[in-house]
Amino acid sequence: MADEKTIGDWTTSVTSLPPNKRYILTHAASGKSIVHSSPPQLYHGRAGVGGMARSFATSSAPAQLAHEADIQSYLSPSGPASHKNTSIVPSVPGANLLVVDLAPGGESQMHRTVSIDFSICVLGLVKMELDGGEMLELRPGDHVIQRGTLHKWYNGSQTEPARFVAVTLPCEPFEIPGTGKMLEEEHVEGTGAKQSDGSKL
Repeated sequence: MADEKTIGDWTTSVTSLPPNKRYILTHAASGKSIVHSSPPQLYHGRAGVGGMARSFATSSAPAQLAHEADIQSYLSPSGPASHKNTSIVPSVPGANLLVVDLAPGGESQMHRTVSIDFSICVLGLVKMELDGGEMLELRPGDHVIQRGTLHKWYNGSQTEPARFVAVTLPCEPFEIPGTGKMLEEEHVEGTGAKQSDGSKL
């Protein structure tokens, strides 16, 4: 589950970036391919940091597409694949497609999830810091394969918003080398962007 402190009100935008369109496709009764719908994406987040929208999710792997079961689960107001579920990683074997917008100067907490994530920069300059000290700079098209590592996201600009898109899939927990600890979801308190009240996420 996403850290409760990072979950704010639901909104269709968290930065000055225009909302992106995504189209959910299906089949007509004739078997022809058609657009099912394109509902607005709902973000949750905090001012000055940015936020995340669940663009789509499945609650199984392989996905159950017959009779549009996956679409019904996604459009539902609750459940593991719901568009309003705030988990970064599916709680069941499935997949999440996430759109993450970072406000100018925005930073996430240092965190890790029990997942393999494919994160692609699509707008702006997105930076990622690893707890081992490395800092990556991602420009549009650059991407990372996140394998349960402890990391923090930054917007590399103090004046322009940035966006990345991620697909997250649960992974089997494993022992983190050199620690004796098993991989588990972790959010490091006090490592996020400074808020107007002086606190950090």
